[in-house]
Amino acid sequence: MKRPQLQLIEGSGWELSPWIDLPPTIAAKSPFDPSAACCHRVSGHDVRRAAENGRRQPAFEFWSVICGQAPPVNNVFSAAGRVEAEAGLISLSEAHACFKGIKRPLGEDDDGADYVVYVLRPRFFYRYVPSMVCVAEKVEVPGDLLFTAYARLDHPPDGGATLLIGTLTHWDFVEADANDPRLPVSFGNRYSERLW
Repeated sequence: MKRPQLQLIEGSGWELSPWIDLPPTIAAKSPFDPSAACCHRVSGHDVRRAAENGRRQPAFEFWSVICGQAPPVNNVFSAAGRVEAEAGLISLSEAHACFKGIKRPLGEDDDGADYVVYVLRPRFFYRYVPSMVCVAEKVEVPGDLLFTAYARLDHPPDGGATLLIGTLTHWDFVEADANDPRLPVSFGNRYSERLW
């Protein structure tokens, strides 16, 4: 008798809302050569779990800083239109610095050596604001904050066979260094090495 093959079916029986349905990949600069392009897979599990627990801000930061577009929520373009709603937003491919190694355990990585950190200086981002009209509000980023996005590199790398080189796992705002406001505070102690 032939055994039936089991198959994993992802999903929970209904479609995800567009604001929580993150794209599978995101374009970025290569951590090893800022003039070259690469792609990272996007791990949306933590964002979906945060949303289930009432935390919508990580998804809004993903759309407005990493993707460079307004979050796909109702009425986000109604007040100012698409051009104004997305004016001044930047994406991951506009990072101005990159570090390797985060000097702390993260997930399955005992010392964070397989992580790269992209540093961005966004002017604006969208925050979640409960409202009957629109739950997304475009706000200015305080001048003393930077945005960092963390990607775990594939190990071993595929030798350049594809542009996919890692997985974007999380992101957040960090304080800027007083001596070099384009880099995170204590970047020398926080990361193993600066790549560019």
